[in-house]
Amino acid sequence: MTEHAASSLRDLVFTTETVPVIDELAALNALLPELPDALEGHAALLERLPPLLDLRGRALAHTQQYERFLTLAEADPSALEYMVDIGNALALLAHAGGIAMLLADNHARLVIGARIPHGMEEAARRFSGSVPPRPGDSDGTAPEVHHLEDGLALEAWFNDPPDLVTLLDEARTLFAAIETWSHAEPPSLSWYGARRGALILAYAKLCQIGLWPARSSDDLLVKLEVEGLASGRRDDPDPMRALVEIALGVGRRIARQGGRFVTVLGGVEL
Repeated sequence: MTEHAASSLRDLVFTTETVPVIDELAALNALLPELPDALEGHAALLERLPPLLDLRGRALAHTQQYERFLTLAEADPSALEYMVDIGNALALLAHAGGIAMLLADNHARLVIGARIPHGMEEAARRFSGSVPPRPGDSDGTAPEVHHLEDGLALEAWFNDPPDLVTLLDEARTLFAAIETWSHAEPPSLSWYGARRGALILAYAKLCQIGLWPARSSDDLLVKLEVEGLASGRRDDPDPMRALVEIALGVGRRIARQGGRFVTVLGGVEL
């Protein structure tokens, strides 16, 4: 995708090509291998997670596009009325990418500005965002970087949200599987890896629920259940539980844009 010079949102030239939009959290589930043994499959997921630098690169690129959106909106605020969902989509993609990176590896550390180990210079440049993300295979099955010029596809994606009830049911199924595996006798050699893989997928689903703004009372109820579920799972890693709170906060901010979204249940603002 080539960016075109634009002085405001109205000057953008949108591509008319069909551009699949896949966020990083939704994409994690597609990486789960189909193996006869579910425990082995979830353990194998760890070997199929995307490289952290790729995740960060796409998240930074979407953040930069969102910032570009805000800059162009300042030049002509009246265009926001019918283009706001382009910005919403980019905000979701950026946050989903950042959350997916943290879920994939809670121990990722690369301090920019300090002494960089020999041989890590290119990785540091990619981590800082000074090197653009590498293009993917563009077959429509994996996340790609999207620009403002993909606005029509971004709007369509944002206005076709996932079913939040289904995501919550799937997360609960994963938690139940973890509980079952933990009581197996004798314990499987793949138990630790399977638990971590299942937790990554479960929390990815909870964070998806958090990021998408509620469009109905049912959606809002699901978000409340997610908040209680994450806060109550005290044996899970604290960073994962914190990511759910962050995602819920992003979803609330988007929902407060106007009457299209639901922020009040039983007269109480949530």
